[in-house]
Amino acid sequence: MTNQMNPESLNPPFEHTELNAAGEPSANSTAIDAQAAINTPSFPDEIPVLLTDEHAEDHEQAEDEKELEGFEEDVIDYSSFTKEQLIKVTIEAVKEKELSEAASILKAVKPALDQLLQEEFNQALQKFIEDGGLKDDFEFKEKDNARETFNKAFKELRQKRAEEKARQEKEKLDNLNKKEAILDQIRVLSETEETKDSLRKIKELQVEWKQIRNVPKNELDRLWESYKLNLDRFYDRLSIFNELKELDRRKNLDQKIDLTKKVAELAQEASTKKALILLKKYQEDWRNIGPVPPESNEEIWSRFKQECDKIYEIVKAVMEDNQRKREDNLAAKKALLVKALELSNIKSARIKDWLTHTNVANSLMDDWKKIGMVPLKYRESIWDQFRQARNQFFNNKNTFFKQLHHDRNENLKFKTDLIEKAEQLAANPLDWNKQTAELKKLQEEWKKSGPVHDKISDAVWKRFRLACDLFFEKKAQHFASQIEEQKQNLETKKNLISKLEGLLQKEDGANVINELKQIQDAWNSAGFVPMGEKEGIQKKYSDLNDQVFNKFRQANKELKELKDKAHLEALFNSPNGAQKLKREERIVIERIKGLKGDIDTWENNIGFFSRSKGSNPMIEQATEKIAITRRHIANLEEKLKAIRGFLKQEQR
Repeated sequence: MTNQMNPESLNPPFEHTELNAAGEPSANSTAIDAQAAINTPSFPDEIPVLLTDEHAEDHEQAEDEKELEGFEEDVIDYSSFTKEQLIKVTIEAVKEKELSEAASILKAVKPALDQLLQEEFNQALQKFIEDGGLKDDFEFKEKDNARETFNKAFKELRQKRAEEKARQEKEKLDNLNKKEAILDQIRVLSETEETKDSLRKIKELQVEWKQIRNVPKNELDRLWESYKLNLDRFYDRLSIFNELKELDRRKNLDQKIDLTKKVAELAQEASTKKALILLKKYQEDWRNIGPVPPESNEEIWSRFKQECDKIYEIVKAVMEDNQRKREDNLAAKKALLVKALELSNIKSARIKDWLTHTNVANSLMDDWKKIGMVPLKYRESIWDQFRQARNQFFNNKNTFFKQLHHDRNENLKFKTDLIEKAEQLAANPLDWNKQTAELKKLQEEWKKSGPVHDKISDAVWKRFRLACDLFFEKKAQHFASQIEEQKQNLETKKNLISKLEGLLQKEDGANVINELKQIQDAWNSAGFVPMGEKEGIQKKYSDLNDQVFNKFRQANKELKELKDKAHLEALFNSPNGAQKLKREERIVIERIKGLKGDIDTWENNIGFFSRSKGSNPMIEQATEKIAITRRHIANLEEKLKAIRGFLKQEQR
């Protein structure tokens, strides 16, 4: 048997009412009958128990009925519905549901719809302000008139309820008149001499009385007292029809036995709601069946009550099981809330991270919707916390992308300024050395600047590169015309070759590498030579440079490695050695990064020069610089490897 109701609506226990001297309820007691159960929205906290043999069972059933009337089904949690879903639910409820159920649905839908409309208003206002508008000038207009549709449906429901209430009031007055007429007939029968048809007539009036339902609430007690008084008077005056009365009581016994069986069968009913509705009907039927033989009264009532108690026990068990399930659902939602709170504290500088976390946030919402109801007292609070955590995450995400957009715009302004400066240098070159240094500085600043929007990144870079190309092409053309200077550069380079030959004759290589570096720097600074001499002298220089380097490289390399190792060991064994090694590691990494940046610049320049027709000496200089720098990078990478080896020892 499944439960669809609120477990907090069952309200035992009960107390006895006070009795008068005749053993009947006093005037202050509340009379309970089938009509009171029908017309009263919920039972009082204390149910009076009549102690007469024929009616004691009626009031014990009223105690169970008190539990039934307070038993309400759960309303669906609409907090995760979309606006379109809420409006659809509202319209369907007004058109298809019972009035009370429709009112309950609209009451639950309204706060969820208000929340969505408020969020929609806030987003529109925020966008209006971000677009440059003033808050006081903002006018909000709903796109789909959701609020108007809801209000229209609510007005229609209110009209239906008013019409239904008017109809019920009229029906109650009509029923009051009908019952007054029945009371008059019973009164006549109770005051006149019994006839052959008196008992049949009284039974017909009882059936007719039972079929008349709602009457004004303030008339219930008076009607019941009059009904009971006149029936008792009628049965007390029966004398010559005792056999008929006994037969009637046996028929009543058969009916109550049948009702008892029907109640027992409710234990097999799959729907708790249906079982409770039927139980209420059977209890009402029991109250309207007349008395049974005195010797069977206590036994049949005991059996009927036991079966009713069994149904209520089953209901309570189902309710307790549902409560446990709601507690499990609460635990599951709390687990999702923890994850949502973790997301709300996410801080990242990577777009990919935000996209990944967004998928997680959406997945959490999907999982939340799949979990069933939680205990009513936690329903609003747990949802509010979860919603606020998700909103905080998306607010943080929006802030990140706004800042990213702002930073990229600032980077674009910075790079545009670099482009304009490079274009000015390329358009009017005057001092080649100074302006070359300025252009290289612009290239360094370009490398350090942050990214711009992906859609324009390539176009911005091509514009900057075009300006650099133009400058270096003009510079190459300028220096190509300086033949005399190139001849002087040739003599300078011949002297440097002589120095290389002298280095090659030395045996002690203690300072050879430093001298070789000085010669290399001087060579790189010497400038261009005549085209006819360029290849031969460059080859001779390269051969001698390699011979000197190869002759003394191993000794100096081993010496340098020993010095580096001793330096690292000293750092490793010093206080805070690990921190010092990590600082040394960062220095080497930055140095490698800088050298690789230099290589990128030289390779970029080679690309510039390669567009010129004929050979270009600057290409060879750049190529040589790249080769030397790569060797330097290889040495630094060896040093970095040694540093990390010491760090691994520290971790052990």
